[in-house]
Amino acid sequence: MDVIDVDKLVKYFPSKRGMVKAIDNLSLKVKKGEFFGLLGVNGAGKSTFINILSGLTLPDSGSINIFGKNFFKHEEEIKSRFNVATAYYDLSRNLTIRENLRIYAKLYGIKNPHEKIEKLAKKFMLNSLFGVRTRQLSSGERTKLVLVKSLLNDPELLFLDECTVGLDPDIAEITRDYLQQYNKETGCTIIFTSHYMQEVEQMCKRIAFMDQGRIVKIGTAKTLVHELNQQKVTLHLTDNMEKVKRLLQREKIKVIEENRDYLQFYVKNRKKVLYPILEKLVKAKIPFDDLHLQKPTLEEYFIRKSRERQK
Repeated sequence: MDVIDVDKLVKYFPSKRGMVKAIDNLSLKVKKGEFFGLLGVNGAGKSTFINILSGLTLPDSGSINIFGKNFFKHEEEIKSRFNVATAYYDLSRNLTIRENLRIYAKLYGIKNPHEKIEKLAKKFMLNSLFGVRTRQLSSGERTKLVLVKSLLNDPELLFLDECTVGLDPDIAEITRDYLQQYNKETGCTIIFTSHYMQEVEQMCKRIAFMDQGRIVKIGTAKTLVHELNQQKVTLHLTDNMEKVKRLLQREKIKVIEENRDYLQFYVKNRKKVLYPILEKLVKAKIPFDDLHLQKPTLEEYFIRKSRERQK
């Protein structure tokens, strides 16, 4: 079952240069229980897309079906079954953590709200701050508060937009573990955006790469990085650095990083490219201390696609 079915979505925003198309004929289907990632540079349209899906922004055209129903005809019912957490959203700054959460628990019609609030606040280490006003919280503490708010109604669909921004590494890890556990145990569908590539690679089953309001590629992290068809080589040397660089230059291989004791470069095929280079080093009596091969990462894919966009 497709929990989200978006077809030919378009959204314009006014600017000094005229109308800008923030979402450009975007279509997407997300299945029940998927942990689905959205990647893209700033301005790619990720947050606008999530704002439209969550009802905060109206599209100019296109259709949205959520839980098999037309979003615009069943908005109230659908909204009661999902929630949103974003680094760009803040709760009432004049209220305490407890007061904010009690208000949302009442709005969501939560049974046993005290018990639910205590449990989630403890999980995200907020229970000791119940009496603190939101304006006095750090950015990381506010992020945790928004996350707790988003989980109060046991959502079947969860939109998470940069929801780990500002979190300490240990809390970010707890958050990732909890979200993965929640997804697995409840079957909740999660739409996740982040600039932390390792997070997306670790958590998301499928990933969509967005550019200029369009989805230009969808796949698993493995299939996306496989497109790069390359491995990073780190060659550690104590001497003969310039000789090795000249050899690589003759083989039309570009050094991407160098230090006094190593060189880094990419190869597309170990057997056909790297092994012959190593043979030439041996024949030239150029010793090396160590060799390390690194498979391409989602971060490298992101950087490559972002650079292609700028050309």
